[in-house]
Amino acid sequence: MAFVLTTSSDVHCPSEGAVTPAGQAKLIVAGAKVTRLNGIIGKSVSGCTITDSNSTVQCKKVVSATGAAQKLFVGGSGVALSTLQGATNGSTPGLAATAKQSKLKAV
Repeated sequence: MAFVLTTSSDVHCPSEGAVTPAGQAKLIVAGAKVTRLNGIIGKSVSGCTITDSNSTVQCKKVVSATGAAQKLFVGGSGVALSTLQGATNGSTPGLAATAKQSKLKAV
């Protein structure tokens, strides 16, 4: 089981860029809306420490994400979990998350 991601979760690229996930008002955990993968994919990345140059590209957008619950759904889609993995459009394309809540887990 993994913790459910919410709008207060830390979603980030390996170079410290932050993503602000969109939430679903139908389920609130510890005062924050839960998020689904479609609340992360396509979102902007801010604060990435990589700079654009001839050999590097700063992370600016989330292009993919996986790690949705198979049994907990909101609005017909599985909620995003702390096992989230994904990619950005930058030179350090990885994506990771920390739930920052310990009240709700899902599989």
